[in-house]
Amino acid sequence: MTNRWTITIALLLPFLLAGCKERFEWRQKMTVTVETPAGEVSGSSVSTVSWQEQLVRFEGMGWHYSVTGEAVVVEVTPGQYLFALLKGAGTTEYMGSVAPASIAGREGRVINPDLFDEVRDKRDRAAGVIAVPEYQYPLMVTFTDVVDPASVKLVEPGDLAVSFGPGVRLKAITLEVTDEPVTEGKVEAVLGWIKSAEFIIPPEKQPRLVGEQSVEQTLMPSDFLDWRTLRASREGSN
Repeated sequence: MTNRWTITIALLLPFLLAGCKERFEWRQKMTVTVETPAGEVSGSSVSTVSWQEQLVRFEGMGWHYSVTGEAVVVEVTPGQYLFALLKGAGTTEYMGSVAPASIAGREGRVINPDLFDEVRDKRDRAAGVIAVPEYQYPLMVTFTDVVDPASVKLVEPGDLAVSFGPGVRLKAITLEVTDEPVTEGKVEAVLGWIKSAEFIIPPEKQPRLVGEQSVEQTLMPSDFLDWRTLRASREGSN
């Protein structure tokens, strides 16, 4: 009987998930500004975020989420880059929940139609630029050698000088709802290997137990570029 129900649900699942409620979609622009001894430098990236609630909800399957975009890239000093990722420090997903929560002045990871409607409304009203509070920053990294994925290093937002030298300080991270086109090519221009990489740090250079991994060892190419862009690139190269 159990197997019969399992097969029935598996067959019906695509049709159940096809019935969806309203889609919430907007574009959001993240800008990272850094103070250096040579003056301020900044970088920005525009992403499209889409959420759609399913008519039939299962545990962990109540919403369909997608993001199209890439990490923010800032050339802090010549040849040294800061990346603000699509991933948050405390969650594998950032751009679709924590970032919109910041735009709406809320805290934490929020998946809620009221929030999505509020963010979309800000688009319609041109709400302007919102400063992201430090506790809701995205994960940030750098590479000691941009041609070597395994040289990735976590960056502490409150102490950029450790990674980039004296006099370097993170000034601000901001978000805004925008109609600007989605950013493309900035990450790949620095990390030429990103679309062909299966990992950032390969398994053979990682500990055997997942619980022993560092933050850097958990990173994936999809933390730098959305997975649809990565998949399309790989399918196109085959």
